[in-house]
Amino acid sequence: MLSDKLFCLSEDWGKIKNQDDIVIYGTGRIGRRILPVFKKEFNIPFLIDNKDAGTRVCGIDVLNLNDGLERVKKDRKKIIVATMRGSYNEIASDLIKNGLKENYDFCIFERFAQEWNLRWQNRCVLAKIDTVITSRCTLKCKNCNIFISHLKSQNDVSFDSLKLNFDTFFDSVDFVYEYTLLGGEPFKHENINEIISYLGNNYGSRIGKINLISNGTVLPNEETIKVLKKYDVSVHISDYTNAVNYKNKLDSVSNLLRDNNIEHYVIPNNVWKDIVYPSLDYTTSNPKEHMIACGHSTHSVGDGKLYWCDPAYAAEKFLGFLSEKDDYLDLQENKKNHTNQEASLEIMSYFLGDLNGKGYMSLCKKCAGIGSDNERIVQAGAQK
Repeated sequence: MLSDKLFCLSEDWGKIKNQDDIVIYGTGRIGRRILPVFKKEFNIPFLIDNKDAGTRVCGIDVLNLNDGLERVKKDRKKIIVATMRGSYNEIASDLIKNGLKENYDFCIFERFAQEWNLRWQNRCVLAKIDTVITSRCTLKCKNCNIFISHLKSQNDVSFDSLKLNFDTFFDSVDFVYEYTLLGGEPFKHENINEIISYLGNNYGSRIGKINLISNGTVLPNEETIKVLKKYDVSVHISDYTNAVNYKNKLDSVSNLLRDNNIEHYVIPNNVWKDIVYPSLDYTTSNPKEHMIACGHSTHSVGDGKLYWCDPAYAAEKFLGFLSEKDDYLDLQENKKNHTNQEASLEIMSYFLGDLNGKGYMSLCKKCAGIGSDNERIVQAGAQK
């Protein structure tokens, strides 16, 4: 059975109930974003993170690794690691060296969100999902992984198409911890207020946090500010001022959000990895290992289909890349051809299992990815 290969958590994870103790490892962007929602479901006695040890995050004490593990072992607590997959692999190695066992004593947050909820709560839950809402942008970054600098024209994804996409997604998924809107520059979409309002009004109770990723070049108007506040949207501003001279604009956007008490983060972006596609030819002899090394965790949903990563969706949507049918998961077909439980297992398998039997997407043969096997370091935000 599919579930025999997919389920990895030991049986005692099933004894965890709401308001039981869970320890979170990681106080970076992922940890801080999920904590407000996670605190409503579980008791978090402390956090672990060497960088923030001795402080409090979201009202919870942060311990260093040694002190945290001493308490974990004493009280027999489970650890959920809230980091990107690349960082997780390093943390997992440290935890194993300290006598803990993966999927018994600890696991990555994405696995907990999906497996624990489906297996023991009968809910289809995802950690994070993205939707690209526009290819319109104020910058023309030559290494954009949505490939905007390669487009002859830039366009918004229509509001009607986005509504159908949201409806299709939540017809199959019960809850998602983070739903992120991105582009391009989302504030350029002519229907940005309606998009956020539709998502918030119809599915806000099934979303832990609505995020929006901006480059900090477009000042939201008064109506957009009201919508951001109403639906408690978190704005993540990618700072490319190391490559583009727009610090005054970025500061104006940040100050406007701050003055209106809108949660936002300015995230310095100094270097990217050149994923090569579609500028140069790239080949790999082992696309499955290449995809594992990439560790891309920005799963995407567009046109009612799940994609492993945003570049896979954008390559097909914007550049006409010919995806194979098993590269993505069509949510309407999946629901039509399976029981609810089977359909949820297919979603979990797509994101946590062997993807499609092959273990990689067609694009992986053309894309250098962002993993350890790609040494092509480039300046973030450099313009074409």
